[in-house]
Amino acid sequence: MANQFWYPLFLFPAIPLMMTTFGARWIALSALIRRTHDQILAENIQGKQRIRYLDELKILNKRIILVRLMQTFSAISFIFNLMTIFFGYLQFINMATLCFGIAVVIFTIAIITFIVEIQISVIALKKHLEDLESA
Repeated sequence: MANQFWYPLFLFPAIPLMMTTFGARWIALSALIRRTHDQILAENIQGKQRIRYLDELKILNKRIILVRLMQTFSAISFIFNLMTIFFGYLQFINMATLCFGIAVVIFTIAIITFIVEIQISVIALKKHLEDLESA
C-alpha cells in the first residue's frame, strides 16, 4: 500500500511544466491582443476589416478565458498533489488517496481545457489563411 504514494511524484513535475506551457500561451495571447488593439485604434480600421478584427478579438477573449481556467485547474491540481504527499507522509492513507484522485481529475480537466483552446486556436489560424487566400 505504501508504494501507491510514489504516484504523486509522477504528477509533481508534470503539473508545473503544463503551467509553464499555459503561461507561455497567456503571454502570446496578451501580445496578440495588444497588437490587434493598437492596429484597430492606430489605423482607424472600418468596414469588413474591422468586423474581421472584432471577430478575432472574440476568439481571443474565449482563448484567454480557457487559458485562465487551465492555469487555475493546474494550480488546484498541484495543491491536491502536494496534499497527497503530505497525507501520505502522515500515513493518512484514505485522505492521501482521495487527494490524489482529485488531483488527477482536476489535472485531466486542465488538459481537456487545453485541447479545447488548441481547437479554437486552429479556427483562428484558419481565418487568417482564408484572409490570405482571398487577398
